[in-house]
Amino acid sequence: MSAIAERAQVAAPKPDRRARIRSRARFWDRVMTGILWAVAIGVVALLLYIILAELLPGLSVLSWKFLTTAGDQGGVAPEIFNTFYIIILALIICIPFAMGAAVYLVEYAKQGPFVTAVRFATETLAGIPSLLVGLFGYLVFVTQFGQDQRFGLSRLAGALTIAILNLPLILRVTEDALRSVPNELREASVALGANKFKTVTRVMVPTALPGITTGVILTVGKMIGETAALIYTASLSSSVNGWFSLNPLTAGDTLTVHLYALQSEPIGLNIAQQEAGTATLLILLLLIFNLGFRGLSSLLNRRLTGGGAR
Repeated sequence: MSAIAERAQVAAPKPDRRARIRSRARFWDRVMTGILWAVAIGVVALLLYIILAELLPGLSVLSWKFLTTAGDQGGVAPEIFNTFYIIILALIICIPFAMGAAVYLVEYAKQGPFVTAVRFATETLAGIPSLLVGLFGYLVFVTQFGQDQRFGLSRLAGALTIAILNLPLILRVTEDALRSVPNELREASVALGANKFKTVTRVMVPTALPGITTGVILTVGKMIGETAALIYTASLSSSVNGWFSLNPLTAGDTLTVHLYALQSEPIGLNIAQQEAGTATLLILLLLIFNLGFRGLSSLLNRRLTGGGAR
């Protein structure tokens, strides 16, 4: 035993060596922490620069006339209306299918080749470029495979196309949110006598609502910025007369498509100001959507889970 103790004592680092090791570790810890802080500050500064570089030139363009008049008067009122109309219509189409599929895959489907094939198809669809989805929408929704007209260049064709484009995102986020719910909540619900449907609707979905809302926020932001898929399906321009209509078969461009049209065909007066104002309006809409949906998510979560009860 004495020989083993002597070897262990010889192998153990001396006190001054241990102090040097600790000092070196503290030094590199401070260095790496400083590097991470510098990278974080640099990324935030870059994002702020990009946002301010887009916002500041267009803030002076935003006015009541710019927001409430049509394109012949230098405004973007038809594009604002079409953007909201197409996004709401696409969400109405997309969310029930995505959430239903996610609930089925997580709660009801037996894990096997079918579920694997569905997930593989979803991942594949998520990686398809929006330009190809736009061409698909043109063939299927605008025309009948290139022959006769089905819906024509319309808001409905654009909404169906971007619904297909963003279906994998909502499905994947909803599925992840449902999987993140602790299994103890399922067991507690079943122990209290709730059936599968009540467990899903009263426990699973309300608990996963913040994650689902995050997916919807990401989807809305992606829909607002979508251009390629809408060029082939919703038209490059809006009707000056009659654009304020709920008819889904009416053609209409969104803010991003309008910005693309201004950049590709700069015809008219004050094109640069219109581009700056449209870009600024897009950034502000994204900020409003993010803040608004997060507040709505917190409110719904408190209501559905009983967090607001006293």
